[in-house]
Amino acid sequence: MRTWLYLEPIFSSEDIIRQMPAEAAKFQKVDKLWRDTMTAVSENPGVIDVAEIENLLANFTDANKNLDIIQKCLNDYLETKRLAFPRFFFLSNEELLMILSQTKDPTAVQPHMGKCFEGINKVRFNDACEIIEAMLSVEGEEVEYFKKVNVVEGDKKGAVEKWLYEVQNTMIHSLTVIMGQCVKAYPETKRDQWVTEWPGQCVICVDNIYWTKEVTEAIENNDLPGYYDVLVEQLTALVELVRGELTKLARRTLGAMVTIDVHNRDVVGQLVDAKI
Repeated sequence: MRTWLYLEPIFSSEDIIRQMPAEAAKFQKVDKLWRDTMTAVSENPGVIDVAEIENLLANFTDANKNLDIIQKCLNDYLETKRLAFPRFFFLSNEELLMILSQTKDPTAVQPHMGKCFEGINKVRFNDACEIIEAMLSVEGEEVEYFKKVNVVEGDKKGAVEKWLYEVQNTMIHSLTVIMGQCVKAYPETKRDQWVTEWPGQCVICVDNIYWTKEVTEAIENNDLPGYYDVLVEQLTALVELVRGELTKLARRTLGAMVTIDVHNRDVVGQLVDAKI
């Protein structure tokens, strides 16, 4: 009974039936047996009448065996999907089945994006819900994809694991390109302007890239005290920026950057005290 209750909504989905036709046919036989038996019991609820139903025990014993086989095949099927797109391991069976049972609706994956990709809350589709154009964080930060993902193109149609794999690759490619542009823009732009023009992840990463580079140069030039003063000035400028009018997203990025810059300043201060 419990297994039937679990499997019944799963095999009510046309997408699951299409992807697992043999198991769906088996389940339909079990489902028919259960419904026919319950109809007969409803019409004649007496214990003697129920006990006289022909082959009742044998039929239900066989049905339970078939349900166990169907359950195993379903688990094997989910395993193949997880191996095709390993981030599905972050989802429970129920969450993965929710996605796979609605493959005609690519947006059904939206509630589960946060579990598949840390930092991504959802993706942005075009009006036809066929092209993925950008990714968005919980805070509302939006990063455009340099290569759009067509979820209905070729063998990707109905194969969510294939177009999510492409989303992953496009995400990496887009951030790699943006990171390179952000690195190049840092020395060419005023720091308090630069920090509000790029995605938060890139800002924090590039800030640390240049801090590492500049600390190394200061050590080589025996000028850590001078660099410490530079860090204090940079931190003071950021604090002033935080006190001004900012969007909620920019304020969050700056808050994280100030925390890291305070740590970086303290590290350099310890190096100065140690006379490195």
